[in-house]
Amino acid sequence: MTSRLLTAAAVAFIALVGTHRDAMAQELNSTAALQHAVLGGKDIHVVLDLSRCTDQGTGKAGPAIRGSVQPDAFMVQGDHSIAFSTTHFTVRPDKTAVLEFNAFRVQPGGRVDLNSVFLTPVNDTVLHEAQFACAIGNGVRFEESH
Repeated sequence: MTSRLLTAAAVAFIALVGTHRDAMAQELNSTAALQHAVLGGKDIHVVLDLSRCTDQGTGKAGPAIRGSVQPDAFMVQGDHSIAFSTTHFTVRPDKTAVLEFNAFRVQPGGRVDLNSVFLTPVNDTVLHEAQFACAIGNGVRFEESH
């Protein structure tokens, strides 16, 4: 009986924490809301679904890649666009080490441009480059953590 109570308590706690976390995240659904959060020094998560974006090289939907990042710095430019970037080291399926650099620019109208560059870590030679056009709420979502 005690193990059932502990299990029930654990499930209830996990559900409560999950609900509390979801209630704490606020979606930023416009460039103005994102700018307000950026200039207020808020922690912002970026949720991506590249399949809902357009590959600017082909005009087709982007690859079936989804994920999230939490950039550590954002800049509001003079034209009111918002720029940020992420960089990380990764290993491709063929065991090749690469440095991935993603530069984002959020335009005042809500368009989000992503330039992704893969470099060799030895000499920074460009291995692959891709550009995607997304939109706030369609391929890119911003969430402010409280």
